[in-house]
Amino acid sequence: MRMIFSKKTTLLMLSCVLTALCVNSCKRFQGEVEVPAYLHLDRIDIAPQSQNAPSSEAGFYTSLIDAAQVICHFKGDPAETTLGVFQLPFTIPVLYQGAIEYVIIVPVVKQNGIAGTRIAYPYYQTIKLENVVVAADSITNLGSFDKDNNQWTLKGHYFPLSRMKVLVEDYFEPTAFSSIFDSNMTWVHDDPQGARTGQGYGCVTVPDSVLSYTFSIPANLSPAVTDMLYLEMDYHTDLELYLNMLGFPGSSTGSLMSKAIMGLYPNTQWQKIYINLGRTWSQFSYNTPITIFFQVANPDKKGGKVYLDNVKIITI
Repeated sequence: MRMIFSKKTTLLMLSCVLTALCVNSCKRFQGEVEVPAYLHLDRIDIAPQSQNAPSSEAGFYTSLIDAAQVICHFKGDPAETTLGVFQLPFTIPVLYQGAIEYVIIVPVVKQNGIAGTRIAYPYYQTIKLENVVVAADSITNLGSFDKDNNQWTLKGHYFPLSRMKVLVEDYFEPTAFSSIFDSNMTWVHDDPQGARTGQGYGCVTVPDSVLSYTFSIPANLSPAVTDMLYLEMDYHTDLELYLNMLGFPGSSTGSLMSKAIMGLYPNTQWQKIYINLGRTWSQFSYNTPITIFFQVANPDKKGGKVYLDNVKIITI
């Protein structure tokens, strides 16, 4: 049966719904405070920790933290209050005055570059700020002010090597003796203007005579059995780039099979991405070894280039 509502009735119903939402969302802020204070943050960068750093290479710490979960512990409350997950930069209201006992910031990234699959990245430590003072109708900035970018920035860290393992890493720097990639990858040593960080990067030139072109990390990876297996890299590409996994679906003595991980669209600027390898690896029943290889699509035979920098595969 089709129901017909008048415009006046529809507006009344919408008003009731909005009122209910406002009442429910404010239950945790009971008391005399009626004018909110505000917490503000522009960005989160990842920096090396003073001890037990996972790497000494600057390229290891490139990041693209898209959002943050904000958790507060208000004095007198028996438990923490999760305010929510907010895309950076944010300015969020807090119905509280005085010193918040502590504020926890959890770095959130786009898993596989997809906004709909944002996750608290399992290899970034949470950031705890103690005694954060807020006042009604004023903004409290979190972190320190970055004059170069005119932004309030927090510094976060990876977990130390005692909590994670770096299985593969390639920064294409002249201090290294070789690259982990096969011979289809050209190692550019001395182009700091073109590199994402440092002096070098990897470049794959796809000729206009082929429909597709492949390159790979030829080393056979044998990580411990875990879903927490991630590939991080900085990239930009003229052509569509597909990542695949080669492995054994049954046992290490069976036939090798290839399964798709994901595809990347062309882009013109360096982009950081966090790729979940564990999901694809689970389709191989976590058998080892595995190989990661890349396929560049060139259906129009126009040719092009793929650029990679700061490539690493990490696990717990």
